[in-house]
Amino acid sequence: MKKFLLAVALVFFYVPISSAQERPLYLTGGHLVDVVRGEIYEDVAVVIEAGKITDLFYDFSFNEYRVPENALHVDVKGKYLIPGLTDMHVHTPTTVHGLEVDMEHFYRLLLKSGITTIRALAINGGASDESAMSGLMKNKIAIDDGDMDGPNIIVSASGIIEQAPGFPRVKRSEIVKNSIEARSLVSEYAYKGAEWIKFYNFGDAEMVRAVIDESHKHGRKVWGHFAMLGAAEASRLGVDSLEHTVSLVQKALDYETSISMTDIGYYRLFRLWTDVNEEEVLKTFEVLIENGTPIIPTLAVQNIFVDREKLARENADLFRYYQPEIYEALSAPAAEGVEEHTGGFDFAKYDPKMWGESIKVQARMIAKFVEMGGIIGAGSDFSIDIFPYAPGSSLHQELQTFVEGGMTPLQALRAATINAAKILGWEERFGSIEIGKQGDVVALNANPLVDIKNIRDIHTIVKSGEVFPVSDLNNQLLGKSQ
Repeated sequence: MKKFLLAVALVFFYVPISSAQERPLYLTGGHLVDVVRGEIYEDVAVVIEAGKITDLFYDFSFNEYRVPENALHVDVKGKYLIPGLTDMHVHTPTTVHGLEVDMEHFYRLLLKSGITTIRALAINGGASDESAMSGLMKNKIAIDDGDMDGPNIIVSASGIIEQAPGFPRVKRSEIVKNSIEARSLVSEYAYKGAEWIKFYNFGDAEMVRAVIDESHKHGRKVWGHFAMLGAAEASRLGVDSLEHTVSLVQKALDYETSISMTDIGYYRLFRLWTDVNEEEVLKTFEVLIENGTPIIPTLAVQNIFVDREKLARENADLFRYYQPEIYEALSAPAAEGVEEHTGGFDFAKYDPKMWGESIKVQARMIAKFVEMGGIIGAGSDFSIDIFPYAPGSSLHQELQTFVEGGMTPLQALRAATINAAKILGWEERFGSIEIGKQGDVVALNANPLVDIKNIRDIHTIVKSGEVFPVSDLNNQLLGKSQ
């Protein structure tokens, strides 16, 4: 038991050399995209040793002496080098329709899309699962030790805290009756290794204050929906990350509208953005900006309610790399992955076109939040049972939705790199390509600041100094998918 607790304690601070490329790595001739300053520097060399960036210089002959003698040369001439992407909202179920998910296969799908860090919630069938969190912790350690391919994992407690059940049809959260129970549950999750604690929808100020206070005492952070309390009050209480857009509209809807569509639970708060008083939303934004509270909007996932057939077409190529039995189960005509994940609600009765319009309003308002000085992070809300939403591609779709709403490609890219790192509290570790930071680099074939869609056109991924050519990842994935 003591050895286990020591391992849990070290996992937050230890990045072993064994997980990195043993030889120094020399990325030669790339165009460095500086997400901090918004600049592109051409013909830049990146040297990575023991998993960290140790040098950056213009890749000309007069700098040859700066290349370590035994370095592995990786030609990225003419490629655009961006920091590894971070997906701030990922669900990692270990089973789907009774089938076991090959987690390394899943993590390689993320790497293939340039995602080198995830904040992950371990659940199964949409419900809390202690064994799933334990498995996620083991995956994190295996990846850090170099025993498994995968992104950096920031672990959230699998039990989502709530004061009243938000999903009457399925068990989705851990119900606490008072602040004493809430503090006890937070302590338990922290003791088991959770780095983030998630609060769900329903809880009053006293309960939320207790969860935030106890989490911070343990050095943990709090993310959540706060659909009952609202974003402004959650921000004042010190929440570290607001998930989705459902907490932003409480004061922006008239009473009759706010109680409509209750047959789809809190999901109505996504759909009702077409009816919001935008001036009231801007007032909420001002509170968040004053307190430095970030939003993880998760806009792209809502397309599952708009046009699943279109999503399936867009992601068809990626499904070739799925575990065949998982793909077969999810794509079967009678499959109800989305319905199961979302609690069995019937969304079909509400006009899909209006869901689409709601996404557009959200994207436009989130762009306004950024313009006002607000901080956003990019999170896909991906879960493998939400089909045909796809891993990796889902984050690309999120960034594209940001740009369609009015953000610049640079602002969108920051949401998945430096902003995400700051929200996680790891900006000294990753989020930009700078000396001293972890060697997480993605080489793109085209400039993402010209067109954000270019983040899909990936040549090579480097994670902690280990090189993953996309072609090699594809072959590995297909080898297990045949």
